[in-house]
Amino acid sequence: MALDVQLIPLGAWQTNALVLRGSHHSVTVCDPGMDPDPLISYLQDQKLRVEQIILTHAHVDHIAGIDALSSAFGDPPLLVHPEEQEWLSHPELNLSALSGFAVTSRPATGTIEEGQSIAVELEKATVLHLPGHSPGSIGLYFESNGVLIGGDTLFQGSIGRTDFPTSDHSAMVQSLRRLLTLPDETKVYPGHGPATTIGQERQTNPFLLELMTNRSDG
Repeated sequence: MALDVQLIPLGAWQTNALVLRGSHHSVTVCDPGMDPDPLISYLQDQKLRVEQIILTHAHVDHIAGIDALSSAFGDPPLLVHPEEQEWLSHPELNLSALSGFAVTSRPATGTIEEGQSIAVELEKATVLHLPGHSPGSIGLYFESNGVLIGGDTLFQGSIGRTDFPTSDHSAMVQSLRRLLTLPDETKVYPGHGPATTIGQERQTNPFLLELMTNRSDG
């Protein structure tokens, strides 16, 4: 069994929680977002064990379900990029304060950085640091499987916002250019919306088309 990715949209912003599974019953969960009951029910119904929780970044809609998921599955390791480690305890940084409610979660148990190898059972991913939407945004690139867990960097037909206080448009441009170096057949599972491919976005995404036309941007 190759890498299996289940996409479970959660909450008002339909943030994609991703369940990454190899050949057994232990899984990695990326981005347990708001209102995580559908995610928890899926995992329990499938009799799956959560091996680790990985955050593509630490905005409120990607972290709000951490504590509920952790309580249901015995507090598995929680990993985030070091630039956003403190965001888990700061509503101003994770943007929940801007939404009118304060969200915090348990602390991360470790960090993940550029070039690090992450195991999902026998499958291996390389961590890609993809700043722009947020300073600690990361992707998980399973090269041998042709899969990218991309967070809020690249969407089908769009890209992540860069108008938040901690966003950086120039950094986003560089991150998008980096993704354009991946093979066209790479399947991208974004933080919102349906899965896509690098090739599809290269041909149809207006933001990438503009980027490729204006090589000096950023």
